[in-house]
Formats: sequence, C-alpha cells, structure tokens
Amino acid sequence: MKVMKINWLPLAAAVAFAAGSVSASAVDFHGYFRSGMQASARGGDVFCGGDGTAGHKVGRLGDECDTYAEMALGQEVYNKNSRKFNVNTRLAYGTVQSDDGHDSQWNDWQSYGNKGDGSADGWGGGRTAIREFWGNYVTDDYTLWAGKRFYQRKDIHIWDIYTLSTAGYGAGIEGIDVGNGNLNFAVMKNTSDNKGTSYRNNYNLDLRWNAISLGSFGSLDAVAIYGIPMVSDYQADNYGFSKNSGVLLTLDHTLNVDTLMNHFIVQWGNNGFSDVGAFGSNGTNIYTSGKDINGVRLVDWGTYDINDFTLAYGLFWGYIAQGNKAEGSWSRSNSGWEYSLTVRPEYKWTEYTRTTLELGYSQKKNGTNKLDDKGKPAWDRYDNGNPDIYKVTLAQQFTPGKGFWSRPAIRFYASYQGGDQFKHKVGDAKLDNHNFQFSFGTQVEAWW
Repeated sequence: MKVMKINWLPLAAAVAFAAGSVSASAVDFHGYFRSGMQASARGGDVFCGGDGTAGHKVGRLGDECDTYAEMALGQEVYNKNSRKFNVNTRLAYGTVQSDDGHDSQWNDWQSYGNKGDGSADGWGGGRTAIREFWGNYVTDDYTLWAGKRFYQRKDIHIWDIYTLSTAGYGAGIEGIDVGNGNLNFAVMKNTSDNKGTSYRNNYNLDLRWNAISLGSFGSLDAVAIYGIPMVSDYQADNYGFSKNSGVLLTLDHTLNVDTLMNHFIVQWGNNGFSDVGAFGSNGTNIYTSGKDINGVRLVDWGTYDINDFTLAYGLFWGYIAQGNKAEGSWSRSNSGWEYSLTVRPEYKWTEYTRTTLELGYSQKKNGTNKLDDKGKPAWDRYDNGNPDIYKVTLAQQFTPGKGFWSRPAIRFYASYQGGDQFKHKVGDAKLDNHNFQFSFGTQVEAWW
C-alpha cells in the first residue's frame, strides 16, 4: 500500500484549538481505504482467493471482497533548537466477510479475529481498533521512538503482502548517518500481555542498514532480525513451546532507470522464521515453534512506464525445507516450494481513464519427504498433488492522472479465477462443484 501524506489545514486548526499552543501547520493527516461490490455470474456469494497474510498471489485486482481503511493522525508538539517531538496514531477498520467468522482478507494489519469478537489479539480482529500509538524525538543526527507501531514495513502493492512487517510494542533509534546509508535498531514485542501460563512473549531484535548507495547499480537495504521466544521451563515441559531462537536475513535491492522501478528481494529464515519461504508470510513474527527448518524467498517486482502504457509485475519463488529433527507443524506441513507470477499491463486513454488487465498464476510443488502430522503428503488435501491458482481480471479505471500510483481509483471490472487452491479455499458446494468463478464488480481505492 503506497501512502502519500498531505497537510490538512482545517483539521490542523481544530487540533491546535483543542491542544492550546500547538502549531496548526504541523498536523499531518493521511490514510488509505478500499471498498467495493461484487456479484457472481452463477449466483450466490462471491469468493476471493486472497486472505491477508496469504496475500493475493495471483494479483489483488478484482479479488478484494472487503472494506478496509486506515486513518493516521500525527502532530508535531515541539520544535526548538533543531529538536522535535511528534506523536502518532493510526485507526484501522475492516469488515467481516466470510461465513466462518474470520475476515476473508484478514485485513491489512495481517491478522484475524472471531466474528463479533474484536479482540482476538493485539494486532487483529477488531472491526475498529487503534493500531498505532507512538512518539518520537527527532534530532539532526538520529531519531528515538517508543510505543506501539508498524515498523518500516515493506509492501508489494499488486499482491497486497509485506515482505517485512514488524509490528508491535517497542522502542528504537533510526536514521543514524554512517556516510553510506543509515543504521536503524529496534526491539519489538509482538505478543500480548495476557495472564496465564499458556501465554508466551516473543521479542525481535531488528537491525537495518538502509539506503546503501551502489552508484549506478541502485541502492540496497540490508536487514537482520533475531527472534527470541521467552519461554519458561514450565511452558516448555507442559505445552511443548520451543525455546529455539530464529534468524531472518533480508536484502532488498532497488534500481531506478528512467521510468523503470525494480525491487529484487532475497530472504532467508530459520526455525520460527522459516515460514518466510511461504508466499504471504511477512517473515517477522516467531509464533511458530520451528526447529531444524529453513525457508528462502526470492521476489522481483516493479513498474515500467512506456508513454501511455504501464506494466506492473511481480515474480515470487519460495522454499521451505525441514531437517531430520524438524519441529513446527505449520512450517512442516507447508514444506516444499511454490512460485507466483503476476503482470498488470494498462493503457491510459486520457489523463483520467485507463484500461487495466491483470493476469496471475501460482503453483505449489510437494517436497520429497514433507509429511503432515498424520503422515500424509503436505498438500494431498488437493485433488492435484501440485495445486495451482489462476486469475484474469479486466478493469476500466478512472484516476486523477496517468501515473500508476494515481489515486483515488474508481474501477469497474470482470474477473475469472480458478484452480485447485481456489477450490480448496472456497469449497465444492459453494462453487456448485466447480473449481472456478466468474465475477464482476466495482471498487474504489484511495490513499492520501
């Protein structure tokens, strides 16, 4: 999700009046929302193949069945002698769509809750919830921060996934100039403070060297995250919680040449971070009790403008491998490899109208010795041992400008989606014993 920030002067004036002695021009209001209506050609419900952390592996266009919004409000409360203090908040809202009580998209905060619950965990579930409360102290040389926040997320728009999405309570220091790039360090906690012997705390030590200049070869962000599960002896003995730490390494290379913007990302994680080898994993939470498991992910995505044509694209390949002493039911049952390819070409007829085509295909491949907890091949729940999913969407869009990122966008689309993965997600009966769906609808998407 790409967000552009603007000053909102009327709101600034109101906040300044309420705060007393705060500069009105320092208020910043920005946000994002999407909402739409869909219909199925065969009648009944409309189903979407993407769901939150699993993203939309064949593209998100025409595959979003929800309403989702984020609204963020920040305020500079002090500015003197090159020293600033800011406070930041973020409100998120999401709808319940699926009949099993979970949000079918899992919402963009990458978690889920029970229907009507609103409090399944600190980062998901709530139909309306405060997602960020944090403050920072800004100097010419560094920035200190503390609170609850999304921390330097890295998203891929056409899939609606995050390759890095560290979120939770924490503190850190950002923007330390080291000559070539800047250093950032944070300690994050992404689990709850609930009482009871079955609750554990997980902490991430997050080190980033961002904006490393490679000259004409672009720039590089390098990230190392060390995950520490704080498990007591009682929890290990009675609940089987793993004390194994995990490591996640990420290299994100950016190249801008004329109208081409390209990102190439390499990620590797072990133990609790091994699920980075799955398509939709944000690779930053060590919830799984993984042991002797490794995951790797390669991603290439970007946009390219040629006069009135634009091409957005994404290519993913991931692999999860277990060793002889592997533990962790989720990673083990998803062992093997998968790939995904999505392209979104579009033609701009005028400054305000464009026609967009999105094509996507993804497939999973079984590993040679990857069994689930019942001793069966991890993906034999599918009719096909190498299940796939595909989608074709054609949309007419209306936007304020020709740029790929121009928003708001008002869309009218038709979409065809199918495959073994789609059939498994939705169920035979809901698709009239077919493995495909033809749908059409409208949507608005905006950020500011």
